[in-house]
Amino acid sequence: MSDALTEVLAFFDEWGLGKADMIEAMRRRFTPETVWENVGIATTVGFDQAMMFLDGFGAQYPFERGEVVVHHAAAKGNVVLTERTDIFYDADGKQIISIKLMGIFEMDGPKILAWRDYFDTKGGF
Repeated sequence: MSDALTEVLAFFDEWGLGKADMIEAMRRRFTPETVWENVGIATTVGFDQAMMFLDGFGAQYPFERGEVVVHHAAAKGNVVLTERTDIFYDADGKQIISIKLMGIFEMDGPKILAWRDYFDTKGGF
């Protein structure tokens, strides 16, 4: 079994070349009880609710690919902290939004138990 940091970084790599890759990575790693919290915006439980949130995000920012740039990461036990930039691109490869954030992952092997992202919700992205 891989350590938590390796699993989180692998999850970001699994986002691959398109939105479908990102969704499939979430499907594989979420459990029915996975809590995904975008602090100040929404909290979801399980894959289906996460997809409803992602659909709403996609309606506002019609992206076709997401990329994660990890600036710093640290882990203790099953908890991983990330400082990163999530960048989303349209179908032509043009960047449409870049979000600087801090994230916390609680892992159980390859599965994400909880994922919390903290970013400035008032200052824009």
